[in-house]
Amino acid sequence: MLTWGILTQIVLNGLNLSAIYILMALGFTLIFGVMRIVNFAHGEFAMLGGFLLLYGVQYFHIPPLIGLPLSALLVGVLSLFLERLVLRPFYQREYQGMIATLGLSTMMIYLGVIFFGVSQRSIPASYSEIFVFGPIRIPADRLIVICIAAVALTGFFLFMRFTKAGLAMRVVAQDIETAQIQGINARAYYRAAFFAATTLAGLAGGLLGQLYSLSPFMGASPVVKAFIVVILGGLGSIPGAAVGGLLLGMADSAVTTYFGASAAQFASFGVIMLVLVLKPQGLLGRSERVA
Repeated sequence: MLTWGILTQIVLNGLNLSAIYILMALGFTLIFGVMRIVNFAHGEFAMLGGFLLLYGVQYFHIPPLIGLPLSALLVGVLSLFLERLVLRPFYQREYQGMIATLGLSTMMIYLGVIFFGVSQRSIPASYSEIFVFGPIRIPADRLIVICIAAVALTGFFLFMRFTKAGLAMRVVAQDIETAQIQGINARAYYRAAFFAATTLAGLAGGLLGQLYSLSPFMGASPVVKAFIVVILGGLGSIPGAAVGGLLLGMADSAVTTYFGASAAQFASFGVIMLVLVLKPQGLLGRSERVA
């Protein structure tokens, strides 16, 4: 039976999931759109962000609201070294880049095992308050996750829409030859896109650590969800990633509430199969012309 309490819980959980899915999917689709690389190591950058926040809070006593953006930025900085060592030779080479990121994913997982151990860890709860409005109970930590994600997503959209760097990234993503003719340094914007994408992943990992447990193997589920979102919204489409993340988060929350997590996973992949059959380019993706 659907009550106001259950409906509120579904919406709140859905918004939390949607926020994390969108953060992950935006980075995933940004790397593909600009660099033409499917980054299967994206989930491991989220894992790294979660553990950096955990260590910052536990051992350096950094307040979570400060530690969260710091850990995300540190993930972005560290990712530039990996981009230089691993990915730079594979710009615009989709299949080779895919294999390279699979190898990078495996390497980061087992480096995580070495440095962080295999036990699941949790970031200490910073806010334990629960707001009660009649039958509606809203935990403060979940509201904070939604607010932080909303600020980050707003900043990202404003950056992509209204800044010179964001415009250059969009031009490179649409037509690299034209961008280079216009004097745009495509390689510099590849690095900028990779930094922005992995920073978003690190932020998503920190938010995941606020709600769930951390482990070196935690990256698999977020990257699968990100892949589902970008296929649903359209690979390479930033608005599509936002719409797909919102739809998937709400659907996962509703199905999990009534039928369990297994049914939600089944439904997610079922929807993707349906979308691929009916609209292969995704909800907001563009069809690519075949020469």
